[in-house]
Amino acid sequence: MKEKNLLYFSALIVVIVLLSILSDFFLLLVHGFSQAVFEGNSTGKTFVMFLWFFLFPLISVLFLKLKLIEKLSIHSKKFLAVFLVFAVAGYSLGLIEFGLISSEFHSLGPFATIAEHNGAVSWEASKLTHNHFPKASLYALESFFGFTSNGSFDDGFPWYAFIPNANLWSFAYLLIELIILVSGILFLNSKIKEISFFDFLVFTSGFLALFISVLDGGIGSGAAMMAVFFLAVFFSRNYLKAENHVLATLLPLMVIGFIGFADVVLPVELGNNFYASSIILFFGLAYFFVSGKKSGKLKFNALNSVLALLLVVSFFMTSAQYLEFAFGREIQPNYLIYNFQEKDIGAGFFVYGLPEQLEKEKVDSEVQKFGKIISSSKSGWSYYALINPNKDFRTFELETVLRQEFSNGAYLYVEEATPIKEIKSYRIEWFSDVNSEEFLKDEFLASKIIERKDNKEKNSTEIVVEGRTLYLWQMTSILSEIRSNGFKGKVLLIKKS
Repeated sequence: MKEKNLLYFSALIVVIVLLSILSDFFLLLVHGFSQAVFEGNSTGKTFVMFLWFFLFPLISVLFLKLKLIEKLSIHSKKFLAVFLVFAVAGYSLGLIEFGLISSEFHSLGPFATIAEHNGAVSWEASKLTHNHFPKASLYALESFFGFTSNGSFDDGFPWYAFIPNANLWSFAYLLIELIILVSGILFLNSKIKEISFFDFLVFTSGFLALFISVLDGGIGSGAAMMAVFFLAVFFSRNYLKAENHVLATLLPLMVIGFIGFADVVLPVELGNNFYASSIILFFGLAYFFVSGKKSGKLKFNALNSVLALLLVVSFFMTSAQYLEFAFGREIQPNYLIYNFQEKDIGAGFFVYGLPEQLEKEKVDSEVQKFGKIISSSKSGWSYYALINPNKDFRTFELETVLRQEFSNGAYLYVEEATPIKEIKSYRIEWFSDVNSEEFLKDEFLASKIIERKDNKEKNSTEIVVEGRTLYLWQMTSILSEIRSNGFKGKVLLIKKS
């Protein structure tokens, strides 16, 4: 790899950053890519991506300038071994922590909690396919350096406040991340003269996806799947001494097959990671055809014809998902085709991050600009509305308006919530003596409690909720309702079915 290519890439990142600063539209385009590959709603992750791809080439240039490559190359296999061992250790520690909490509360989750810090209230959920328990390490690091986010991004505080010995867990995760970071940098630069720029880009992308997903998502997350895919392509190219076309094709198909199998067999929520499958499928098949064309090994046969069809399908699926990541989900005037109702009942969406004391009527006044409100409700920081849209729009348009009008700098997002009837069971662990009816009314935020059973001995409440939103927003609604009615203690919400 030539130094100038590394410098050109860092310069390109600077240009992209400047364009993102000057143009909100361009920033959305970049954010869509960041969310699709590295997962997460926060624009903070986009800035992490900028910093990562800006600094990495400069670090490699520094290693080349100092002529350290020869000294590093003899230890390349050791650096790689440390990198892979601690990558596995990071994911394993997340599974162990999740397993301990699952065992304590006799459930595989999902789990959720809510907490307040410095006047900012935030909630957080964890499930096997997107585990946020390790994310408490971000708050531990934040507090160590005396930095306060005040709810401007998801820093893991709710789980930090909930998990016993959170500082010890955080220290273990951060130590593992530090070793992954150092060993990864040393390994890549030990090979920097041997690899192509494509290899450099593939490895650093997989490296970042790995580094993020150890703390934010865990082994079952979409970002972890991206890490496995990119790193597998890198190692197949550089350690099998040839471009492994079979691996490049089979890996994305195996990812899709695993998710489809696990989603049916295992009692965990996996469906939300299907987004990663289509993206991996597109990247994998595109790589297969381009590398096959360049090597002259691409042949016209029945298998390749099927793969070409899959490439086209995955391209359109990836394009649609990219638009959702960049601009939000589409809200259309007629939702009849989506919810299989006998008549059109409107379009629903859920908002989280509004000021607690903000009146519902003020939010309604802004929402009415997008369509006629059929029904709406607000509880604390959350708001739900069912509307007849007066035009096609995406959730980010509404999110931008609400953020400009009402946001106090806290993390605010709008999510499309197709109004489909959902009946789910939950268990609330209070950790103190409470009267559940005092903090949890029978109806709130498009949700209605149809069964309630208190267990005073265990300080828990089991409820069955009938709602118009999917379970994730039901969990958000329940926690928002509990908190807005004055409950200040420690609480854990567990989805049962």
